[in-house]
Amino acid sequence: MKKERLFYLDFIRALATIMILLTHYNARYLFYYMNPAKPENAIISLYPFHLYIGDLGVALFFIISGVSLMYVYHKKCELKQFYSKRFQSIYPMFWITYFIAFLYFFFCLKHMIHMEVPKQNFILTILGLDGYLFGVVPSYYILGEWFLGCIILMYLIFPLLRKLLLSHPWILCIGAVLIYIPFAFYEWFPSFSSSKLLFVRIPELIFGMIFIWKIKESRLWMAIIGVIILACTVFFNPALPSSVKTTYIGISFFIVLVYISKWLDRPIFRGICRTISKYSYAAFLTHHVIIDELAKHFPMADLSRSSRYLLFILYICITALVSWLVYQLNARIIQAIRNNPIRNISS
Repeated sequence: MKKERLFYLDFIRALATIMILLTHYNARYLFYYMNPAKPENAIISLYPFHLYIGDLGVALFFIISGVSLMYVYHKKCELKQFYSKRFQSIYPMFWITYFIAFLYFFFCLKHMIHMEVPKQNFILTILGLDGYLFGVVPSYYILGEWFLGCIILMYLIFPLLRKLLLSHPWILCIGAVLIYIPFAFYEWFPSFSSSKLLFVRIPELIFGMIFIWKIKESRLWMAIIGVIILACTVFFNPALPSSVKTTYIGISFFIVLVYISKWLDRPIFRGICRTISKYSYAAFLTHHVIIDELAKHFPMADLSRSSRYLLFILYICITALVSWLVYQLNARIIQAIRNNPIRNISS
């Protein structure tokens, strides 16, 4: 039996997608082309709740990943089926998009990108881990960001987390917190931010799993507590590590957004959020390259306020178009493979 589609998941995924797109636009404009940097000129916002907007967007993605996975696999999780679906949801589109981007850069540069990187390191790209390990291991990283590698690792351990949550919830939660604390409060690896560590992001995934399993919806008193936490963070700005802020602000904001979504659940808004959610992964894969290429054709440091916003709109439109094309291409290739008579005979 097909499960009911949860509007708040589409709503929060759409919002998180916009936040990530906004993050990289502002990063290109404010930090790469401004000397000195001018964060006060950010489009919309750069540090909501005194937390970098990109960190907040990623936290929301991890939480809704936990919700989505537990919602679908709460009753039953067959490993072969689970990993097959995760593989199909990530790798084909990633490989297709990477291949296109690789050829594009080859055409522009007149040589292969990252020529200095050992050829055997391309295995990291095949596995989708090149962005995750970027800065630690030389790779052929072009697109996808570190988030992709981290979510792949989360998918790998989800069946184990699910089993532990259903059988020993308190042991899992206490263990996750005990492992989280030393890594979230201290940077152990200078070249690898703690925010990328799996141990630091697991509490967000587990919270999402618990939310859909036990809580199911955000009640008024929960939303009020969430608003209070966010307000206190804004007014007092506690001197806590960024990873710690990301966790509690992300969870608080998620709870508030789930409550707000009840009042936004209308046909038109539902359709908009569902569409953005549908193409969010394609946008996630493509947007970084698009803003980099756009920035090369504009005097970024000299743009007026109105021009900055106009360029942002152009960036969103191009990302939407390219994401739609990538999504359709991926769907057609997957369908062609499934309809391959040779494959059908061999199977």
